[in-house]
Amino acid sequence: MSTDGDSITTPLVRGLLAALSVLGIGLAVVVVPALAAQVAGTASSATALDAVLIALNVLVLGHGGGVVLSTGVIDGAVTLTPVGLQILLVLLAALSLRRVGHRLELVRGDGVLRVGALRDAGVSLAAFGWTYAIGLAVLAAIGRSADAAPMVTSAVVSGALVAVSGGLIGLLWSLRREPTTAVPGVRVLELLPAPYGAVARSALLAVLGLFGAGMLLVLVLMLTHVPAQSALFDQLAPGIVGGLVLTLVQLALLPLLAVWALVVLLGGTVVVGTSTGISLAEVQTGVLPALPILGVLPEPGDLPGATWALMLVPALAVGLGAVSLVRDVAELERREQITAWIAYPVVVVVAVLLLAGLTTGGIGDGRLVHLGPAMGTLVLPLLGVVVLATGLVLAVLATDLVPWTRRTIASLRERVDAAESEERGEDAGRRGSTGTRGSFGSRWRTDGTDSDGTDADGQDADGATDDDVDTADDARDEDARSADAKDDAAADDADEGPTEPPADEDPLSPRAGR
Repeated sequence: MSTDGDSITTPLVRGLLAALSVLGIGLAVVVVPALAAQVAGTASSATALDAVLIALNVLVLGHGGGVVLSTGVIDGAVTLTPVGLQILLVLLAALSLRRVGHRLELVRGDGVLRVGALRDAGVSLAAFGWTYAIGLAVLAAIGRSADAAPMVTSAVVSGALVAVSGGLIGLLWSLRREPTTAVPGVRVLELLPAPYGAVARSALLAVLGLFGAGMLLVLVLMLTHVPAQSALFDQLAPGIVGGLVLTLVQLALLPLLAVWALVVLLGGTVVVGTSTGISLAEVQTGVLPALPILGVLPEPGDLPGATWALMLVPALAVGLGAVSLVRDVAELERREQITAWIAYPVVVVVAVLLLAGLTTGGIGDGRLVHLGPAMGTLVLPLLGVVVLATGLVLAVLATDLVPWTRRTIASLRERVDAAESEERGEDAGRRGSTGTRGSFGSRWRTDGTDSDGTDADGQDADGATDDDVDTADDARDEDARSADAKDDAAADDADEGPTEPPADEDPLSPRAGR
């Protein structure tokens, strides 16, 4: 759309209206369940106004603000954020600003930002953020009562953070375009210069995997602690409507417990009150609020040493992100690859620390004043898991370790095959040398027959048996001995002196003179 002349008006108004719409939806999300619980709670003396005031306090807490209670049971500031509600509010802000971005037509038909697109987007985001923060501050001031007083300053700061973060996500989301035959597609993370787009994608994958690991642990604990949760639910006896409201409250706390579980998986400690702690080594808990979802916490005591093997689960999530990073930067120059390899673990560590920090807080000034991850116990194991997992993946995929290992295995296999071939050749030579009659007196040949032409069954090539062959051999030997005897006799005659010729023979004949 064209924004010449009165160009500033449309983005400003659109941002303002988007903020009011998101505040209205968020208010309805908390007020409707509170009124439903008040109407269904026949044993409660709270009025509809009290239910609305409670809902406003919950809305401030959902943004990350604080509320000061003075009920006699709980006195002091409540700063524990229901992360599920906070995620819902950020998502509402993102969806609202995404619609604004589409109506402002920030991207032309050819996939390029139009002239003045960044200015209009900035104006709409600023209007959205300021309007949202001021509106939440007004609601916080309205929600004051004798028992609860939302902190207006924290409401302004937390409301601005939710609005700006959600609105920025929505505007970037509106830039996304699917590719066509004539126009290339637009991807949000691809707008970042190399290699930071690949780092952002891989870090997002790793953080989602880490959060999923924590959520999986919570779900497993919920399935294995169903009796304890049922007992707490029966003690509260909320009824049908109250049960629905209680379920919504627990859903709002479920992501918070998932982050706590992630901290434990990473080797840190989660505090659930004074002198308590949950870690992979032991569980120490005290008196907790009567929420059924808190029944998933393990029983106090020492945990077996094999529990530390659970740290492999978050290491696997970090490793998957590192694998994606190596593949995405494989075509880049070495300097950009090294930059990505260094930036990836830094981004993952910072993101996890931010998540853990958002889930810390307290309820009153009593023994529940400290709730959530103990940040001092998380930093070192988190660094160890992220750096080691990333380094292992880089050592395997980004270096010559795998090709060198394959070459080494192939060379070893060739040497083994050569040795086996040489050994088979020597064995064949030995068998061939022992198969003749002149070698070691053996009369067996390598073709399975003896030197006389008979095989192992005593038959020769003509079918004669060993007896027939032996008889023939004996006859040949006898003839040979007779011939030898005649030759010996002739030799003896030759050695004797000349004999006298016969009387009737002429001594001068040739025969006589021989």
